[in-house]
Order: sequence, then structure tokens, then C-alpha cells
Amino acid sequence: MAIKGSLTEASLPDVIQLLAYSTKSGCLSVTDGRNFGNIFIKDGKIIYATILSRKQRLGDILVNKQIIDNETLSRALEIQKSARKKKLGEILIELGSIGREMLEKELKDQIEQTIFTMLTWESGYFNFEADLLPSPEEYTVVLSAQELLLEGARHIDEWRKIENKLPSFETVLIRHETDAKIPLTNEEARIIELIDGSRSIDDILKLSDLDFFETCRTIYGLLSAGFLEKPEKPLESKKVTADATEYKNLGFAFYKTEMFDEAEREYRKVLEIDYRDAEALFYLGMIELARGQYSAARDNFNKAAEVEPERISLLINLAYLNTKLNDYDTASSFLQKGLRLMPDNQKIRCNLGRIKYTTGKFDEAAVIFEEIMKKSPEIITPYIYLPVIMLHQERLDEAIELLKAANDRFPRFSFFCNNMAVIIEALDRPEDAEKLYRQALEINSKDERIIKNLADFYYEAQILGAAKELYERITEENRDWQVLFKMGNIYLRQGDQKNALSFWENALKLNPKSDIVIRNIEVLRKTGGK
Repeated sequence: MAIKGSLTEASLPDVIQLLAYSTKSGCLSVTDGRNFGNIFIKDGKIIYATILSRKQRLGDILVNKQIIDNETLSRALEIQKSARKKKLGEILIELGSIGREMLEKELKDQIEQTIFTMLTWESGYFNFEADLLPSPEEYTVVLSAQELLLEGARHIDEWRKIENKLPSFETVLIRHETDAKIPLTNEEARIIELIDGSRSIDDILKLSDLDFFETCRTIYGLLSAGFLEKPEKPLESKKVTADATEYKNLGFAFYKTEMFDEAEREYRKVLEIDYRDAEALFYLGMIELARGQYSAARDNFNKAAEVEPERISLLINLAYLNTKLNDYDTASSFLQKGLRLMPDNQKIRCNLGRIKYTTGKFDEAAVIFEEIMKKSPEIITPYIYLPVIMLHQERLDEAIELLKAANDRFPRFSFFCNNMAVIIEALDRPEDAEKLYRQALEINSKDERIIKNLADFYYEAQILGAAKELYERITEENRDWQVLFKMGNIYLRQGDQKNALSFWENALKLNPKSDIVIRNIEVLRKTGGK
């Protein structure tokens, strides 16, 4: 079940309830355009949640709450280095530093506070990807979505009371010396320590070891008591080098969900910290590539290549970009460089084979694809291109045998059946061709290319009723002039002159120079179809 949309159209609580009632499993990604969070659900229960810009490690949380000390954490992390499959929580339990009940309580608190924060996001987007669960190293719990949302509603009411009284999150706060003899709580003292005259409220929220609501409530209290104030002249927050990883994480999350403007914004922040960051430049190139801005994409890729000239993903995308610009020689040179670095990389070989095929070098392409099939028979690309190459080389029997093998190996892909049917039909074996076309349609009943091929087959065989039924299944925007022309012919044969004329006139709009369409229209108008 694919679920995606805008938070202005469907609130986050409603989406969570829908997934819980449906007992779905997967990852619900949520963004407000500035932050990006994930809520993992298994069988309708919430098991994990994180906000990328405010992700706190379990060990740091336990240290901050004085449940364990730094020495214990360091020891547990050292053990984890040699036992990577072990979760940190399990190691701490084995060391006797924490009980399982305490661990689960802290994790539940963390997950609850993370989701409560996301519930304040009233605008943005959500996307649910089924069956995607947390990585194995994450310690998960089981939470009732209904109970969590009820508690969340109480937090939201509390948030609404202070939301409009707080300055915008971009505001930089400064400390204010006051004569008031008011003792600070531990929470207030920790927030005061984060105020250095350069950090915005958003920076403090990210650095605070308190949860979102507690941090906001504390800032509001300190402002009200006069310990903090807004400067008379707004200050700009300083960019912190440590934020680069956060920006990259957010940028990648936005990129994967095709929120390219937001992704570009985050990667631009990375470049403000380090203008030669290859990862940021690479993804800015990928963003421009997705937008179809090939020159801008090439500029960013080239800048990234100056920093990391041997990055394989960069070489592959530079090759792809140059194929889009029809510069096949340059594309090939990037792929050849990639092969020198990784001789067994079959993705590079597949791309090189495609270029050879596109430029008409069929013999060279055949050699590449045949080598891939020997080493990696599970890769589908050679099975797509080799049969076509074999037809060009007049190796019909081999093409048919390869398509049969492809159909057996990849039974879910209808185009192998379809392509084999086209060849069999050309060899004047109509019964076998019809069987293959129908088999292809059974695999994918909505593939309009197969529908058209079978319709054409019936049309040529003068089985007009079946041809008409199939032609009508082709959506209007995908009907070319030939389909419209044949439909007109069928309607005329069935005595429907009005529809015949209509289809021919539409065919003529798509191909105004077609003599046969022009002649049929003229004859029909003169004779009235007689």
C-alpha cells in the first residue's frame, strides 16, 4: 500500500491511525521542509522513531540522565567494535550497567518525545514505504499507536499555549544579567549554558539533551523571567562545522523523497562550511540531473571529480550525463576509467554495452553482454539487448533461444514474451505468436505495447472484433495515427460510418500528410460509405 501526501490535507495522527488500524509494517517518513523524521511501524505497532536533525545516541542519553557514566559507555562501545552485530543496549545489560526494563523505558521515552515533536508539524509531506524496518543495530520497542496519540494530543495542547509566545526558531538569543534572586533548575542551567550569543533557538533545540517540549518550555520560562532576551538588532546565527553531517543526512533524505529544492538547500549549507565537499557537490549534480538541467549537473559533477576523481558513482553518472548530451566518446572514457578501478563492476560494463549498442557497434556490444551473462547470469540487462543485436546479426534462432531463456529466468517481465512473439510472427508462425502475446498479457495486462501488438496481429488476420476490443483498451493519449486509422477501418466494416470518419479525422491530425487517410476520408464523404 503506497501512502503519500501533504500534512495540510491529512494530519499526521490520522495517517498513523490508518497504518495502525491496517496493521501495516514499514517506514513512515515525515518532513516539515526543515526537519526529516522516520516512524517505523510493525504490524500496526510503533517500534522506533528518529528525527535526523535531532538524533540522539542511546549511550549519550543514558549518560546525560546519569544512568551510566562515561567510563561505562566507553567500555561498551569498545566491546561493540569487536562485536558489531550486538546492540549497545544488549552490551550494557550484559555488563550489568542497566536493566532491560530501564533500557526499554528510556527508549520508549525517547521514541515518544520524537513522535510528539513530529506531531507539531502541521505543514509538509509524508510518505509510507511498506516493509522497510530499522537497521538491525537499532534497539526497538513496541508502542501502542492509539495510546501514544492520546498522550501526544495533551502535549500538543501544551505546545499551543507557548507556541505563539516564543520568537521564531531563527532568532538568536542572548543572556541577560538580572538582579532577581531566582534559583535556576538543572534544566534551566543546561539551556543557559547553550546560549552563547550566536546560536538560534533552532540550534539550541538540536544541541539540547532535553526533549523538544521541555526545551521550548524552558526557553519560554527563561525569557519570561528575564534571564534571556532578544537582541535589539537581530543577530545571524553562526554556522557550526559539526552541522555538516546533519545537513548531509537531511539533504539525502529530501533527495530520496524527490524534494529537490529542500535537498539543494541542505547541500548548499554543507558547501558554506566546505566549498569542496565532494558528497555535497555530487548530490547537487544528481539534483540538477533529475531536473533535466544537464549543464548545471555537469558543472557540479566536474567539481566533485576534482576532489574525488576515483569515485565510482561519480564516474557512472558523468558517463550517463554525457550520453544524455549525446557525447558518447566522453561517456565511454569515464566508464573505461571506472573499469580500470573496478574491473568486475558489472554495472559499468552494462552501461558500456548500452553505449556500444546505441552507437551501432553491435559486435562490440555483443561481446560485452555475453561476458556479463557468463559471470553474472542474474543481471537482466544483457537479456534485453542481446536478442535485438542478434536480429541485426541475422542470428534469429539464437535470438529466440535467448528470449526463451530470459522468459524462464525472469518470468515477471512481460517484454521478453512480447519480443519473442514479434520474432515468431515475423517467421510466419501465427499460432505460436498469438500464444506468446497472450502469455505476455497474462503477465502484464496493462502493457499497452503488448496490447497494440496483439491487436495488430488480429487486425492483419481479419479477426476484427478482437482487434477492436484490444485497440479500445489503449488510452487515448497513447493511440498513434495508425491505431486510429485501423479503428476507423474496423468501424466502417461494421457499418458505423460516423465513428469511422471521426477516427480518420483524428488520425489525420496526428499525420496530416498521410495519403491513405486523406483518400479514405474523401471517399467516405463522397459515397456516404457505399
